[in-house]
Amino acid sequence: MMRAFGSGLAVTALIAMLVSGCSRPTVEVYDVPKAESSTAPSLTEQSTQPSSPEDRGWIRWSKPEPWTELAPTAFRKGNYLFEGDSGNGKVEITVSSFPGDVGGTLANVNRWRGQAGLGPVSQSELAASLTELTIDGNAGQLVDILPEGDDPQAARIVAAIFMYRGESWFFKMSGPQSLVDGQKPVFDTFIETLEFTGANAAKSQDSEISESRPLALAFDTPEGWTESSGSSFRIASFQIDLEGFEPGDFSITRFPGDAGGIHANVNRWRQQIGLSNWSEKQVEERGREIAAGELKFALYDLAPRTEAEKENVQERILAAVMEHYGQSYFFKLRGEIFLVETQRNKFLQLLRSTRFETESP
Repeated sequence: MMRAFGSGLAVTALIAMLVSGCSRPTVEVYDVPKAESSTAPSLTEQSTQPSSPEDRGWIRWSKPEPWTELAPTAFRKGNYLFEGDSGNGKVEITVSSFPGDVGGTLANVNRWRGQAGLGPVSQSELAASLTELTIDGNAGQLVDILPEGDDPQAARIVAAIFMYRGESWFFKMSGPQSLVDGQKPVFDTFIETLEFTGANAAKSQDSEISESRPLALAFDTPEGWTESSGSSFRIASFQIDLEGFEPGDFSITRFPGDAGGIHANVNRWRQQIGLSNWSEKQVEERGREIAAGELKFALYDLAPRTEAEKENVQERILAAVMEHYGQSYFFKLRGEIFLVETQRNKFLQLLRSTRFETESP
């Protein structure tokens, strides 16, 4: 069963286990449709091409003159930079969109406040800080997150939020307040000149979906792993049995965008087994890259390390995060410490066997 998530990135939640006598069956999860050409334009081409529904999604914009255009990323439809003349920092301007409300305005604003080193606000406090916008006939909101002091290097974040055709669009500028102050009028003009492409974009998307061929997420199932029912959020689920131990659990889940970011998810998994949170620096330093062809995973081994942790924590989690077509895939193995150790190499082999294949007709 196919489900569309918008912006030409159709995804599914259907798993097909290929039944065969082979000891290492291949699992396929039907996924994103494949564009006719996978060759990305060069940075020069990107900077000279006008924004359009085909290459930007459903909202059109133009790059302001002072900003430098950077290569897009998996989550950024627009990616720009402004640098101060005296080397006093830089301002990042990003455009992103995700299906649904991605947690709602309050959750996103508090996430940005955390990035700026500020505490969360309540719903009533949020309402007082929002400015209502109407751009090209579409309602939106502007939030301006100011630092608490006068330090010119303190972070200031300005963001415009629109819900359009079932997706949340975020136009966000962040950097030292001394630089953001100067770019605020440029950002305001940038937002005021947005064009919402309406029916033409929907027609373009329908054409893209009809002419594209879906891909399937596939991997080799390790010997001894048994497919399990799992939950409705899983696109793959396996049980690992080892005599004398509670069964281990392996899952693959998928969410739009960065699903809150790697830092938040790593700490969520650590909390599940009774470990304390890591700082953003620890998460960055302790991740290990695993390659599966052109696919890249960030691997985390979450196990008790200190004597106190070893006394209180009996479980271990191996988790790998892969970003693909604007979505986050989480591969996770959880179980008793010794069981997970016996399955570690199989987990790594599964990661390295992961690929996207053209769906069989």
